[in-house]
Amino acid sequence: MNFRINKNNLALNLSTISFLLLFPGFFSYHFAIGKGFMPPFIGGYFGVVAAAIFVPLIAFNYRIFLTSHLPIIVFTLILIVNFIVTIVHFSLQLPVYYTAELFVWSVTGLLFNVVAFLVAARLRLDLVSALGFFIIVAMFFVVALNIGDDGIFYLKQEAGANSDSVATYQGFARSIVVVLLVSVGVYFEKGFKFYLIVILGAVALFFNGARAEFALIILTLAFLYLMYSMVSIKIALSFLGFVFLAVFIVMNIVQLLPDSRMLQLFDIASSSSAQARSKLLSFGWQQISDNPVFGSYGSYTVLGGIGYGPHNIISSWLNLGLIGFSLYFLLFYTLWKDALLSFLKHRENVYYRVFLVYLVFVTGAILVSKDYSYMLIGLLVGFYYQYKKI
Repeated sequence: MNFRINKNNLALNLSTISFLLLFPGFFSYHFAIGKGFMPPFIGGYFGVVAAAIFVPLIAFNYRIFLTSHLPIIVFTLILIVNFIVTIVHFSLQLPVYYTAELFVWSVTGLLFNVVAFLVAARLRLDLVSALGFFIIVAMFFVVALNIGDDGIFYLKQEAGANSDSVATYQGFARSIVVVLLVSVGVYFEKGFKFYLIVILGAVALFFNGARAEFALIILTLAFLYLMYSMVSIKIALSFLGFVFLAVFIVMNIVQLLPDSRMLQLFDIASSSSAQARSKLLSFGWQQISDNPVFGSYGSYTVLGGIGYGPHNIISSWLNLGLIGFSLYFLLFYTLWKDALLSFLKHRENVYYRVFLVYLVFVTGAILVSKDYSYMLIGLLVGFYYQYKKI
């Protein structure tokens, strides 16, 4: 009898199971805690699960880091620079404030990006896409049937004694977005399923109160339609239909929720969040201008904690110095160059489409709302590897 183990199949299945545990699993776990169905026996869940799968993912997939593709080499350098900067500053007990908290934040950001990269690089799109449709439908109904008094799905406010253990709306939004983006790439222009996934996913994000993610999904879809409309009259017409449908749905939802925080999307410059982020960005630029080469790692903690840094890619310059920012710029430059030059040749390739969808979304996210540790960067580079491998 032959008991040889197919390591490739094990790696594919491990990444696929890990994807389901990390994203739909996170959503389900925190929903169950928020509704009182079970206690928070795994803590915050994501960090514990990511740490548990890190070693097997590395063991089966470490060779991926040895690739000759420039974006993956740059991504690896980013991880190395990030790790060195984090260790050096922690050993020097810098910054003076929140030293331990910033160290944990930096290390978990590295862990999440490595895990996300290895998951996406070997993900079985055939299985995830088949499940993704039902997952999006399930998430939509969970959100729609649990809208609170404020007009949004925010279980943390209603969880009572367990409220500290329940994820914020951003945690739930991450799970919706990750599954939705894969599904959009797989089902793009494939009839009923595509439109249903887009509508249910976007509405779920809207009621979840995730303004940035909702806006970025709409912009990502618009960009995707514009790209593909250059080679298809049918898609160009579909794009116009999509615009009218999106406007119709949003305007009707807004009328139902006159007090929703999502209304701030129509006057984003005046929102409290935008004003606060503008002040943090100004502070960050001031620190960078004083230390343009090495940055000023964690200097923003004097404002109140580790969450007071710039909420965009400028955070990489502030924490990692000019070399860190330059590496991030090079990463996205090479990814966009490959995506645009390969469009005509690979536009029908499902792996290319998933990569393109993630590229558009993540680029927008790090420009307007997410810092350099954003774990979807790891997913993006992983999907790039998978597209180039096919």
